[in-house]
Amino acid sequence: MAVGVLPGQANGWPPKVAPDAFSDRIPLPCNGGSPERNVLGESYRPFFWDIVSICDLYSVAHIILLPPSLRRSYGSFPVRNGMHGAGGANGANGMNGVNGVNGVNGINGHRPAAEAPSRFAQALSHVGLGNPSWTADGVSVFTAILPTSDGYVSRSGFLHLRLQDCPIAISKIQENAVPLRKYTAPRLSPPTVNSEDGLASVIEQAAGIIQWADLDASVSILHLQHHLMRITHELRDRLNNAPWLTPQPIARKRVALIRGRPNLTAGGPIYRAARALGLDLVIVDEEGHWLQADTEENRMHREAFLTTDMTEDAGIVDRIVRSLASYPLPIHGVFTVSDNFFVTVARVAHALGLPASPVSAFETSVDKYRSRLLQDVPGQTARVSSLDELQTLLACRTKDLQEAFTPAFPMIVKPTKGWSSECVSKVNSIGDLATAVQKATSRHGSAAVIEPFFDGPEIDVNFVLLDGAILFCEIADEPPCQADSRDATVDDTFSPEALTLPSALPAEEQEIARTTLRDILVKLGFRTGIFHVEARMVNSACEYRDVGNGIIDLVRKETPPPERPACRLLEINARPPGYRVTVPSRHTYGVDFFAAHMLAAVGDAERLRLAARPFDHAYQDRTQGAQYWSRLVYVAAPKAGTVRWPLKLSPCEELKRRRPDLAERIVLGVDYCQPGDRISLFTDGARTYVAHLLVRSTVSRRDAIEVGNEVLRSFKIEVEEEVQGVQGKFEV
Repeated sequence: MAVGVLPGQANGWPPKVAPDAFSDRIPLPCNGGSPERNVLGESYRPFFWDIVSICDLYSVAHIILLPPSLRRSYGSFPVRNGMHGAGGANGANGMNGVNGVNGVNGINGHRPAAEAPSRFAQALSHVGLGNPSWTADGVSVFTAILPTSDGYVSRSGFLHLRLQDCPIAISKIQENAVPLRKYTAPRLSPPTVNSEDGLASVIEQAAGIIQWADLDASVSILHLQHHLMRITHELRDRLNNAPWLTPQPIARKRVALIRGRPNLTAGGPIYRAARALGLDLVIVDEEGHWLQADTEENRMHREAFLTTDMTEDAGIVDRIVRSLASYPLPIHGVFTVSDNFFVTVARVAHALGLPASPVSAFETSVDKYRSRLLQDVPGQTARVSSLDELQTLLACRTKDLQEAFTPAFPMIVKPTKGWSSECVSKVNSIGDLATAVQKATSRHGSAAVIEPFFDGPEIDVNFVLLDGAILFCEIADEPPCQADSRDATVDDTFSPEALTLPSALPAEEQEIARTTLRDILVKLGFRTGIFHVEARMVNSACEYRDVGNGIIDLVRKETPPPERPACRLLEINARPPGYRVTVPSRHTYGVDFFAAHMLAAVGDAERLRLAARPFDHAYQDRTQGAQYWSRLVYVAAPKAGTVRWPLKLSPCEELKRRRPDLAERIVLGVDYCQPGDRISLFTDGARTYVAHLLVRSTVSRRDAIEVGNEVLRSFKIEVEEEVQGVQGKFEV
């Protein structure tokens, strides 16, 4: 609903200001103004307001307040600015459609001798906003979020999620809607809100209120107008396709996490998402886990902890089932983010009659040999459990029922069971096969799979599926790593170095990737859930090249490939991407994969749809749904040794303090090490990381990469290594 609409104004926005008022500025406080009179209810009153419909789901109410010192100056505010009291011509409440309030209390020169307590300010204070954070002389801007229909609140923290990294500075967000409870949308009309009491009622009925950072007292009317226009457009992009409410009541449910995370850094996003969704979280894990103790802090993260022997043997499923069955309250879903427990958890879910994909789908996805056969050409892939089997395979050039295995270099050797690029090798000759197989079979006691190396850009493709349909799909680019080099040796690793969102692949190739990988998932039996799939685009129109200043990025090939592009599967992870990548996805697109994962586990299809709605930003050459380009950079350990913090600051925090120019571009930085920790150069056959940082750019993808490179160059971590009794310090 728009109030104060002028002819030619769409939805009452933008408000128009008389042309001769553009150069006018709000006057500075007069001598009679006193910051000491900054007392709630005495002087803060609405100056003007407007209600704007930003989409079918929401209207917003923008409200401008002046501090006491400026309000006294407005006894002589010129009428030509168009900010009149209510009752303008044609029902427009003033020349510009911006609705003045309390037209008799000082806006148009009629100032009462004494002001009564402000009903509006009291309403703000009641919902948790107001006077303590107001400045004495700034112009305050509030926006009330008004859903257009009744419904049940899908999650708490909704506005915080949708407004994260908003380019317009925010002082505070207050949500009045309570998770799972019914929210009744306000029924507003111009007469009901054309007073201070009416605006107070809007604040009290709003689902949420945003208090933007104060504007300087010298702000011009034109700048104020543009500021409100920018707020409106930004809110539209963030809320347009994201329902906060669901029409049907939401039953409170309980979900069990099999294998709690090793620490709060890795588990925090899961625990916070459960609380926001109103899900009661039960942890099933070993004796001695950090969440086991029944402390007040642990109760913030989980409802209960079920101590269970998690030894991965034939009895693991029965032990977990018994633990869950012994809990006195109903369990509505089970899930895990631990790769080696996917099959176990699927069997637990089926034993308890809970939502889950078929066990057979998980059995194939966790076996890299079986998953490779989904796209295999006979003779290109083999599986060996030992060096003796490798020798037999190479010696046998013919087989009765199938084509002989014929190595075509380069090839990839990796464990059939593994994760995080552990013990994955690129092999360029027969002589290196034995080394690679030995490395792969020594990890997890599994066999090794030998497969083709697919030459082309590597991508991470993250799906949210419901009944086989794609609710959301994100494609991110992995730049070349050590082993991608043409002269890479068997000792070089495929450990990732960075990730860039959104993808720079052509739209046609992105669609090929989406369709190909989704069809593989559904054919396996995966129909609902979150899936992190790694793949490569062969015959891509793009390749990685140096585009200047040391920036390596995807660009069009000078000569188009002779064949059509195709997507080749590398591996399937039936879970969200790791927490390092899930959090950047939430920031870039506004989609919380951990929340979606739990909703799929309890079979909440309606809220799963709501959780999979990305932002609606779509401009410049940015992929629709991303609010900016982002670059996730991994900081590898420079040396083996002991970590030191000489300045008593974590390396990420020290970087931000030393380089404020980079700090404003860093969305988040996570350190993995504490002072005194001993680190190695490699962990389980992959590079050891000491931190990761996410940077953003609203300028360009190239700018995001450049900032990420500078972050890596500027990052410093001190590692003290003892070599033959001599200690040395190394920094990266």
